[in-house]
Amino acid sequence: MNKLFFAFICGYFICAATLTVQAQEVTTADSVFNQIVLNGKENAEIRMYALTKVTNQNVLGQIALNEKVNAEIRQFALTRVTDQSVIKQIALNEKEDAEIRMFALTRVTDQDVFGKIALNDKVNAEIRQFALTRVTDQNVIRQIALNEKEDAEIRMFALTRVTDQSVIRQIAVNEKEDAEIRKFALTRVK
Repeated sequence: MNKLFFAFICGYFICAATLTVQAQEVTTADSVFNQIVLNGKENAEIRMYALTKVTNQNVLGQIALNEKVNAEIRQFALTRVTDQSVIKQIALNEKEDAEIRMFALTRVTDQDVFGKIALNDKVNAEIRQFALTRVTDQNVIRQIALNEKEDAEIRMFALTRVTDQSVIRQIAVNEKEDAEIRKFALTRVK
């Protein structure tokens, strides 16, 4: 019995040691891929290959937020990011790259982000309209339909989504500056 127990214990330690070495090798490989990806001076093709091997969400988020050298690398990193705070940050704050911002916005799950962009974004009408398509909060839609003065197209789109008849009647009766908006509101009065 002692020999059997001894063999079992030896087998256990050998197995544990093997798994530890394998884990260290994986960690070392991960570290190499992370270093290559984070080094903006590396060849883009090599960085892209290394990026396919990166699993660390912090590294992927860092690339998605900060990559300025290569837009393809940034977008690919963003496809692999699962952290909604990183995705929201790009959707709300990216001003230089409308394509990456729109892609981030397609991955957002937070209604507050859609509302903020629909209400406040004056930089890109296409992004603002896309955000408005995702808004489900009638208060946000109502605010835009009633108060938007700078972008008639956004206002008209919001008016198509208003469900509150009192808001539609208010626009139909009180709108003096935009005849098209008023006429459309009149067609929706029930």
